[in-house]
Amino acid sequence: MFECRNCKAHRAEPIYHQLRDRFEGHPGTFDYVRCGECSLVQLAEIPPDLEALYMGYRVHGRTSSLYHLLRKLTIGHAYLSTSGEGRSLLDFGCGSGWYLQQMAELGWQATGYESNADHAAHVSRVTSLPVLSGLDSLKARTGEFDLVTMNFVFEHLADPHEMLDLVSRVLRPGGQLYISVPNIESREARIFKDRWFHLDPPRHLTFFTKAMLSEMFAARGLVDIEVKDLPIPTGLAGSLSYKVWGKFEPVTWYSLIVPGLVFSKLVRDGNFAISARRPL
Repeated sequence: MFECRNCKAHRAEPIYHQLRDRFEGHPGTFDYVRCGECSLVQLAEIPPDLEALYMGYRVHGRTSSLYHLLRKLTIGHAYLSTSGEGRSLLDFGCGSGWYLQQMAELGWQATGYESNADHAAHVSRVTSLPVLSGLDSLKARTGEFDLVTMNFVFEHLADPHEMLDLVSRVLRPGGQLYISVPNIESREARIFKDRWFHLDPPRHLTFFTKAMLSEMFAARGLVDIEVKDLPIPTGLAGSLSYKVWGKFEPVTWYSLIVPGLVFSKLVRDGNFAISARRPL
């Protein structure tokens, strides 16, 4: 039975039917629905084994120097990159660990978090930085971090409210929380519909709106809430790859990055970031 990951309601209306995993090619088809109470868009049925969806996940794998350069040029602005000066960072959902390393080089005491213990240990070995795993490891770090980042992670969570509670508590007084997510209300999402690159079933479970996340932040006592659009060219590049080939095609994706840069400057709302602080 459907249960909304925001308000726990059981009534929903269908949006997209029988979508395939165009990015990684996992078997099966997937539906998205809109909650009849709070209007959250989410996957109709949450897969029982979420970790299986990330076995061999290309985003977590080793990447080329060209990929690193393109990522910096195209989506580098979506990530905070301020000087740390010895302050502490938790990157929740640190993926391959590249951002952890970048922030450590900027002077942050950088710590990562991954739900899968084996992957966490692997990233820690590769980066030589601590990577936590398991909710108990976070519960033991209450009030320790000056900055918590969730870079394109929140949409992957099956229990978003619980995780937001947790990361809010690990912030020090005055500490900052920064979350970036795809924007289901964007013009980009409306243009490409079920071929929208950032839809990404079945890994993207929920699509919280700017208003929803702002309310969630405020409900946890966070202050100085700020929202900004993130113009990212991969939305056009990936979506057109899906339109043309029905799947992720790397050559098409790379060739469309430059047009994507232009498109994202005109249609700037495909993704957004929201940040806030824990009161002093």
